[in-house]
Amino acid sequence: MSSVAGFGWEITNLDGNGADIYFVVENAMTLNSLNIDVAFSPTSISATGLTEVLCAAEVSRGGPPAAGFSVVHSSNFGDYAEYNPNGLTIGPKVPSTPPPSPGQDALYTVILKTYVPSNGNAATTDRHVLANSSLSLNAGDYLVFHMDHLGVPGDAEMQVVLNYSLT
Repeated sequence: MSSVAGFGWEITNLDGNGADIYFVVENAMTLNSLNIDVAFSPTSISATGLTEVLCAAEVSRGGPPAAGFSVVHSSNFGDYAEYNPNGLTIGPKVPSTPPPSPGQDALYTVILKTYVPSNGNAATTDRHVLANSSLSLNAGDYLVFHMDHLGVPGDAEMQVVLNYSLT
């Protein structure tokens, strides 16, 4: 028998920063699906250009995250390899982050990216994702939700619906 729970959160005044929220799983369960809507709207048109918000969710096994959102490399997968006959730049968005690799217990990752013109018209962006995860969660695990930002300042909002079955 499945149950449903939901919540929403918003970050205002995103300007090269971000935040996480997390909560403990009280009972062992199977997370059947994760239904997430995210949206971003610029709050200033004093600057023009690209803006982006990274939206993500993960499981922190056995306790709260040590330092916010930090998906760890999965030992079930090897390092990434490249095929790049055109010599394009491949790598992490931020130079101080490790190269891309599969992360253990990563549930969801979406990037909202838009161009903000000088008048701000048509600069909002949003995404909807339904992930059928069938992921086992133990009592004492944490669900962690994250949003961070680069570019023109704005506000972001995430709405989440969890479909789960107690085990």
